[in-house]
Amino acid sequence: MTATGPQPSGIALVNPSVGYSDRRKSKPIGLAYIGAYLRHNGFEASGFDFGDSPEAPVDLSARHGLDRFAMVGFSVYNESLDATLEHAAWIKRRNPAARVVLGGPHATAVHTEIMRDCPDVDVVVRREGEKPMLDLARRGEDSWLDIPGTTVRLPSGEIRVNIDSPFLDDLDALPFPDFPFVSDSGYPPLTYFDSARGTLLPALAVNSSRSCPYNCSFCGVLTIGRKYRMRSGESVVAEMAHFRAADGLDYKHVYFSDANFYVYPKRALLIVQALHAYDPEITFSFGTRVNQLIKHQSFIPDLKECGLRFVELGIESASPQVLKRLAKGVEPADNLGAVRLLERHGLGVSLDFIMIDPETTIEDLRANQAFLRAGGFYDYVPHEHLYTHLVLYAGTPIRNYYEERRGTAFGMSELPPIETLIEDAATARAHAALVWFRAAYQPAVDLVLAEAEALLQSRARHRERHPVTPDELALQLDVVAARHAPNLFFDNVLDDCERRGGGRATAVSGASGTPGTPEEFAALLPRPGTGSPGLDGLLLRAAARIDALASRGTGEAEVTGRTRALLRTAPPVATVNGVAADGS
Repeated sequence: MTATGPQPSGIALVNPSVGYSDRRKSKPIGLAYIGAYLRHNGFEASGFDFGDSPEAPVDLSARHGLDRFAMVGFSVYNESLDATLEHAAWIKRRNPAARVVLGGPHATAVHTEIMRDCPDVDVVVRREGEKPMLDLARRGEDSWLDIPGTTVRLPSGEIRVNIDSPFLDDLDALPFPDFPFVSDSGYPPLTYFDSARGTLLPALAVNSSRSCPYNCSFCGVLTIGRKYRMRSGESVVAEMAHFRAADGLDYKHVYFSDANFYVYPKRALLIVQALHAYDPEITFSFGTRVNQLIKHQSFIPDLKECGLRFVELGIESASPQVLKRLAKGVEPADNLGAVRLLERHGLGVSLDFIMIDPETTIEDLRANQAFLRAGGFYDYVPHEHLYTHLVLYAGTPIRNYYEERRGTAFGMSELPPIETLIEDAATARAHAALVWFRAAYQPAVDLVLAEAEALLQSRARHRERHPVTPDELALQLDVVAARHAPNLFFDNVLDDCERRGGGRATAVSGASGTPGTPEEFAALLPRPGTGSPGLDGLLLRAAARIDALASRGTGEAEVTGRTRALLRTAPPVATVNGVAADGS
């Protein structure tokens, strides 16, 4: 008699690994909605979030037993397709009957290529996943090949693209995304520091709408569809009450994670008025486009009265040419006008920016720096806006544009590195310098600023015990200098690039025929702060002042030691077009 193990059953929903740990620190909300929807309709599902795991997909699959499920669904981004296919191959080797389903923006964009080239994938769910995944769960083995919103492979090998599934119009009818995930790293508490109150608030991310009716050429939301649908204020309030009770936390700030919260300002105001009536102490923030904010600025006072603290603005660039390529529909003056508008109302700005795209010139970068300076962003932290570049996501018009421009098609899972795309030699050098600085100095800058901010805020809250001293004032000056240092370095880089001239990136000339060496970039470091100690000296001096003010023991104190260790870390060699700056 042959012994048999338990038969595969149930549904797994997986956020696959992207192979590094600096992304997706919050729950994958799309999968959470699908999991909650399945459970609401009587189908048990298990969630696995590997999004920031460096562990190999095969090892993750084995450790979590993904082969024990009858259906395994993966939410796929460009970065995670290859890892997803490794998961799928392992599952199919051990459980050939398992139904492997891929969904998400990237799977939607390349659905036919996946079904053509990936035999371990049975189904691709296009656009929204709730209804197609429920249909797949309900259907038997022989009756799931015609489900709307799916692309499948018939027994003959033919690829069938079924009709689209209708969009979910009644978002209020969806269960809240209260769905657990197994995650090795867990989820750090989401918080918001309310500077107006001097208080760190527990925060909740809420999605009050789906999609965006605009057509920015680089936005992956386009792959899911542009039909904008909205929830009511009553639904948002009910979600807040639900998660307060479920999590045992008195959430006081809402991060609206909508692709575009402010499409209809009257609706936006109704939602936050409902939240304000529910709890007047709740604050909130949201993201939107520059032109919408300017057009509907009359609503801002009422939004602020209801608790608005900051707006995430899709600025992207200060170059007219780049803004046109990105299909933003605004001029650089509009961007600065939107920043000034929020400043006049005493509201903060969170900056969405694309410093470099393949056709960016030094003139464009100068325009970006002029905007950052005029908008007060030399003091802005974090400094990520300096290091951002255009990412060519599958399914976006800008990716198609650069495929045509270059006369080549990118691979199904390929995200072409910006180093291989930059067309101007001077821009290539500027980008290489930023890559070097980010590795060599940004970690130490971030550490010093974070430790100094925490210390200074603590002292300010307890002035009766910590009167202002000359050392504290000196630390405040060092903090300002450290905030400015990355921007000052970039200014020096642009001056250097202009002196050297431009040309095509393939003809970059330097000491080694490449965009620059660490030694060349180090010569461009600024000397910010009083006494001109150099950047290393400034950061170490600030760290020592932090330790002294915090009365940190004897010997080399904590922040000083950590800063020194970061500055000793050898940065990677800058590269462009796959060529290392040392010529290797």
